Amino acid sequence: MRFQTIKDFFFLSILTLAAFLVQGYHVGIEDMAVYLPAIKKIIDPGLYPYDANFFILYTRLTLFHRAIAAMAGASHLPLEWLLFVLHVVSIFLILLACLQLIRKCFSESAAQWCGVALVAALITMPVAGTHLFLTDQHLHPRNFATAFLLFATVAALERRPVTLFWIFITALCHPTMAAYGTFHIAILAFGSFPGQGAATFAGIPFGVPPNPIWRKAMADRGYPYPFTWAWYEWLGALAPIAFFAFYARVGRREGMALFERICNRLAISTSLGIVIAVFASEYLQPHTQTWARFEPMRILHFPYVAFLLFSGGMLGKYLLRDRSLLWASLFIPLALGMFYCQRLEFPSSYHIEWPGRAPRNEWVKAFEWVRENTPRYALFALDPRYMHRPGQDYYGFRAYAERSTLADNEKDTSAVAVFPELAWQWNLEVTDRENWEQFTLTDFERLRKKYGVAWVIVEQPGVAGLSCPYANRAVMVCQIP
Repeated sequence: MRFQTIKDFFFLSILTLAAFLVQGYHVGIEDMAVYLPAIKKIIDPGLYPYDANFFILYTRLTLFHRAIAAMAGASHLPLEWLLFVLHVVSIFLILLACLQLIRKCFSESAAQWCGVALVAALITMPVAGTHLFLTDQHLHPRNFATAFLLFATVAALERRPVTLFWIFITALCHPTMAAYGTFHIAILAFGSFPGQGAATFAGIPFGVPPNPIWRKAMADRGYPYPFTWAWYEWLGALAPIAFFAFYARVGRREGMALFERICNRLAISTSLGIVIAVFASEYLQPHTQTWARFEPMRILHFPYVAFLLFSGGMLGKYLLRDRSLLWASLFIPLALGMFYCQRLEFPSSYHIEWPGRAPRNEWVKAFEWVRENTPRYALFALDPRYMHRPGQDYYGFRAYAERSTLADNEKDTSAVAVFPELAWQWNLEVTDRENWEQFTLTDFERLRKKYGVAWVIVEQPGVAGLSCPYANRAVMVCQIP
């Protein structure tokens, strides 16, 4: 990591702030419903006595959670402030790495900064049908992994040994991102795979047959299976290949040898990656659960970052140049459009959830009440699809409430996808809450008798016979008598 001038730091800071304001910040949403409880469990082992396997198993694959927990202990910062600061730092590092990479390809300052600015403006752009964004609206190990892979790319182009260091710490953050990124970097820098590459997958049980419950869990997750994608998702997957090929021709015409080489290699690695991912997901899947659980189409994430970066570079070089009015006419609508999309994504929450700010979301208010007013050992039950309820905005119960709950049919399915041994417990707990919206007191008493569930969260107007010490406009926190 290096700056050419103090201006680099200043402009990158401005772009980081702009990207952050466009993207927003949300605590405990989506994947943080898995990662945040894992961090809290490491800090306080007494939490989550019943259900920790649904998130703590991820610590077998990454040191990210342990690093965050260690930093929280060493810095004595409140965890919510630490997460916030690290999220902003991750955006800054991604943009810094983008700047270093694009300077290898374009000599014009306008092209360099336009490329970085385009990544900043489209920082929450979806990556085809993979259910990934360019970056997440919360602290995620994938954000740091993205930055480290870009640093590794720059080092690989310079043939520096530090490439291996960047790949190594990427693997400590996010192993699958490291594997997929290394695939692209190997083709990009060397044109062939390093001999050590096979060791990446040496410990994976390739022949594990899919169990039927695991198949059921994966049935609601269409994105690992590209043949289920819509036409526009396939267009999003294939378009970068065409653009890379076009950019390579431009680079050849303009005498930009390194840019031409990078674009040609990325076109090859993206094409090859898609072919391998389709084969693994669609043709091997009936015989083994190994590949689908690693979501191989997410190999598209790294090329997407490069595609946006280079597209911005081309715009800056040939169109925007030093024309400030054109810059404003491009980036202001782009930023406003992405901001609007984020507001549609989380309509019931603040766009930026500053640390210490009281929540606006009614579900989160209930989760916080649970954390402050129920026993630490309490076991809860919610609608298995509670994250999809109107006004919920995809917040995780465990992340906020710090209480155990029966398995859900959304983020816990992610754990089942990677760790099929959890499928039986997941299926039992989800199946016993089918038709949740029609539950009566008798159904809740059955859950209490079978699992020890003492508390439930139900939507208004509630269920007769439950004692509910907390209620708001959306939900009620109730005790099973």
